[in-house]
Amino acid sequence: MTAVHHIREWNDGAGTDITNEDLACDACHALVKDGPTGWRTRTAPPESEHPGRTEWIAPAHIDPDRQPRINHRHHLDELLAQALQRARARRDAELRRHRAQRNRHIGTEPGDDAPNDGDAP
Repeated sequence: MTAVHHIREWNDGAGTDITNEDLACDACHALVKDGPTGWRTRTAPPESEHPGRTEWIAPAHIDPDRQPRINHRHHLDELLAQALQRARARRDAELRRHRAQRNRHIGTEPGDDAPNDGDAP
């Protein structure tokens, strides 16, 4: 399941709008809490590698340096781009197979459009 996560907590006065929300799986969402064992989230600054993305900061017992990390699993634009890339690759492979099969059937070489009747041009 996927949960909508408030990057800055709404009960701390942050808004409930798209600029303050991100997607997280239920398990990751449950890790975000106050106290020494809870994860924190924040928006990556403009100069970061992934500006505007949600940074997840592990508690000190997991990461003593508390280095922010990006969870790339829930970014719909990336997931959609990957799915489209796989679909296009499958389509292109199928077209190549179809053309090769057609060319074998009509006696042409790959890239030729006319049947090979044995006559020289």
